[in-house]
Amino acid sequence: MADGASPLPLYHKVYLLLRQRLLDGDFGADAPLPGENALAQAYGVSRLTVRRALDTLAADGLVSRQQGRGTFAQAPAEMATPQQGASVDALLMHLSRMGMHTQVKLLALEVEPASPTVAARLEVPVGAPVHRSVRVRSYQDAVFSYLRTYVPDAIGKRISRKALGSKPLLQIFGDLGVRVMGAEQTVTAVMADPDSARALDVPVASALLNIRRLVRDTGGRPVEYLDARYRPDRFEYRLDMQAHETSGTPVWLPAAPAGSGRR
Repeated sequence: MADGASPLPLYHKVYLLLRQRLLDGDFGADAPLPGENALAQAYGVSRLTVRRALDTLAADGLVSRQQGRGTFAQAPAEMATPQQGASVDALLMHLSRMGMHTQVKLLALEVEPASPTVAARLEVPVGAPVHRSVRVRSYQDAVFSYLRTYVPDAIGKRISRKALGSKPLLQIFGDLGVRVMGAEQTVTAVMADPDSARALDVPVASALLNIRRLVRDTGGRPVEYLDARYRPDRFEYRLDMQAHETSGTPVWLPAAPAGSGRR
């Protein structure tokens, strides 16, 4: 893990990366974390650094350290996260433009049991089979995004490896007759874990833009959960705004896409 000019000690970077994974639900309650040696190798630090990070997580109540057995995840307390809605039409138009002007490469495609986080998003039982794809997107041969996509088994088994490596998922849904109604999206910042850092060619613990999107069909059923990591030096998310008067108080609302309007 490159330290660079960061004022954060290495153990605190490892602590933040593991804390991020724990709060994201990558480990179910009471699930074992990788051993100290495995974590040290993954993050490129010493075992002592990993041990100090785990001790800090234990002090936060996020893990339980058990002598002779290992380290186990604890169920985190619910965290209130402010969310702000945005125009679904603008989002889908943005995704369509991105699909036309960028290139995608499929890194992995596999069926796996749904983690607690993925199960909650896709509204399936924990452990139910879901199809996970890992892709990167590039623009003019420069990789800018690392995409982990989860879809329910009934849809995933109809999606081919060739399609995922050549088409945006929205287009694949259309080809399969899956009609998309809308999406729920959050935008935040995360630190690059070893997998995303390697794919995006950035140091581990670098700041990345994180967009998480849940897509529903016309029946309201979840059909896709996306966890996307973007290099902030190569990607920006723009939403045009327009001032509106609401009960005498001016507010900012998403502007209608150019050329749209009632006919």
